Amino acid sequence: MTCGIHLSCGALLLQLLGIGLSNGAIIALNAIGVTLVYGAVRTINFAYGDLFALTTVLVTSVIGGLGLHAGVHPLLLIAGLGLAVAVAMGFGMLLNLGIEQTAFRPFRSRARQIPLIASIGLSFILFQVALIWRTIQVGFGAPDHHSDVDHVADVPHGSIPELLPKVNLVRATGLKLDVSYTLKDLLVLLLAVGLALLVSWYLRSTRSGRSLRACAQDPELAELCGVNREAAIRLTFALGGALAGIAAFIFAMYYNRPFGQHGAQSGLIAFAAAVLGGIGSPIGALLSGLLFGVLSSFSDFFLQTQWTPVLVLLILIVLLVLRPTGISGAERGDQLSEGALGAVASNRPSGGLRRRWLTGVMLILGFGYPLLDRVWHLNEQSVMTSIMIFALLALGLNILLGLAGLLDLGYAAIFAIGGYTCALVTDRYGHLASVLPGPVDFLIVLVVCALVAGCFGIVNGALTLRLRGDYLAIVTLAFGQLVPQVAVNLDQLTGGVQGISALPAPRLFSYPLQSPVQRYYLALAVVLLIALASQRLIRSRIGRAWAALSADEAAALSCGVPLRTKLVAFILGAGVAGIAGALFASIFSYANTDQSDFTISATVLAMVIIGGAGSVRGAVIGAFLITGYDQILIPLLGDWVQRLSQSGGRQLLGAFDVRTLSYGSFGLALYLTVLLRGRRQPARVEVST
Repeated sequence: MTCGIHLSCGALLLQLLGIGLSNGAIIALNAIGVTLVYGAVRTINFAYGDLFALTTVLVTSVIGGLGLHAGVHPLLLIAGLGLAVAVAMGFGMLLNLGIEQTAFRPFRSRARQIPLIASIGLSFILFQVALIWRTIQVGFGAPDHHSDVDHVADVPHGSIPELLPKVNLVRATGLKLDVSYTLKDLLVLLLAVGLALLVSWYLRSTRSGRSLRACAQDPELAELCGVNREAAIRLTFALGGALAGIAAFIFAMYYNRPFGQHGAQSGLIAFAAAVLGGIGSPIGALLSGLLFGVLSSFSDFFLQTQWTPVLVLLILIVLLVLRPTGISGAERGDQLSEGALGAVASNRPSGGLRRRWLTGVMLILGFGYPLLDRVWHLNEQSVMTSIMIFALLALGLNILLGLAGLLDLGYAAIFAIGGYTCALVTDRYGHLASVLPGPVDFLIVLVVCALVAGCFGIVNGALTLRLRGDYLAIVTLAFGQLVPQVAVNLDQLTGGVQGISALPAPRLFSYPLQSPVQRYYLALAVVLLIALASQRLIRSRIGRAWAALSADEAAALSCGVPLRTKLVAFILGAGVAGIAGALFASIFSYANTDQSDFTISATVLAMVIIGGAGSVRGAVIGAFLITGYDQILIPLLGDWVQRLSQSGGRQLLGAFDVRTLSYGSFGLALYLTVLLRGRRQPARVEVST
């Protein structure tokens, strides 16, 4: 009996190991490409994950177009698969070179956060292309689009036939183990190992490979020694794109479908593996990817599947905070340098009179809109209230980005925390209903939500206090991905995916605000208070300290500005996001994880950049432009297109319904704004400590 139990446990461990190695091999393939590109330009390419996702759609389209299936003649099947992988590699190379030309080359001598933000804009454009492509691929049906807060479209799911042999190698070798490890699993692992060894050999043994390594280690010295840095960077992006194409081909063949989520998720995990293995080390990226795969498979079984992403994200955060160069990486003095967004900050209108006129017009429109809505029968009161809430988010992020030069890509997570806190405090049937004495006044709710969000801001700021630039962005992005997963897992408290709904109306001094007009003026009043406070912060001592740290941190520190000043920015920015979350949950009567989606953080980032980072008025204007476009203009255009499509070509127009194009439009707006403003700014002088 004991021997049987030991045998069963051994078989289980082998099975989990096999699953983990297969999944880790795909992670490793992306990690190798990430480590190459990051080693060359020392800036995260946020479009890399969406490049991979889009290429998986291409692979499934090519395989479907060729009509490949298991019954095809073996020679024709091999030729078709060879064509598919060649097309994927070529597509990945060209697309990644295009990303380098558009998101990195124009900002080569600018602050490192500028190409990072530009690549975020391009990532959403690529995601939009993947959505349209998959919609056509599945069958000319427009995906459901929720134009509320989440901007989340339901991605159509396509599939391809099983083409790789599923022969169980354990059974085929005659081993009497209850373990399934197929030939497909072995092929994926061998391809990952072979590519890692090939890339490592190329970097060490070829002239061009050594040039790439030299540029990654010290670009200035490499140029002095005759290395063409621009050519080396182009070659790196080409190799990274080809590896993304191979990874996309293997993913589609292994899972028989394209990658079905936003590419930020795959890119984040790949970066985690690249950091763990040491930036610039293909073998390290391979081993780290395999380690992540094995760790995930064991976590899925021994813990719970839903806690595996949490574990992986925690590992990434700890790695970047404690050892950003990775386990095998050498210490580099420039790893954590450069954090300010000096190139896109502060595009404020010149002239005090013009600023006062603009403020006056905005105040008149803000206070008078309910009357205009009633006279002109616009019926957009709830949309304008939503714009006010997004204006609050933009003002909060403007404190971090525009004033302190801190890029927080997980900002929406604090927004969700504020919403959940409000829901737990005000829910009449929730866990705290028996503890709290009757309905809670909304002013108290706002204070509580701001304090809770501020505590998370302290945690976020303390973790990233000595991180700057792209590493700061990655840690905050990981935190933003962590919060919704934890909220879903704690379903007994948060309601899981469904969230908490049917929340009571906000009560101000025991008076319930039931009508849309009352709720609109509540949101407007909070926006005005935060805007006034932001203006005072700009002129205050701490505002000048933020400006000094943002412009030149080394000089500011040498002049006595404490580094913990950044922590205050995180606390205040988080507090504003918590207030916005409380307003949203109370006004719209629900809170769920959609509020913490990465698209919300990117949308608010677009608002701040378009309005002018550092400008209070600009943040409000950016919120109006982006939210108004999504929730007012897009539905109007969608209705017009739908009426037009009834006369003919309905299926084709449905695939290109403007209501499904919000990702691409605001991604393009974000990229163009960064391009126009970033290229006009002078290069910054960096001081290494």
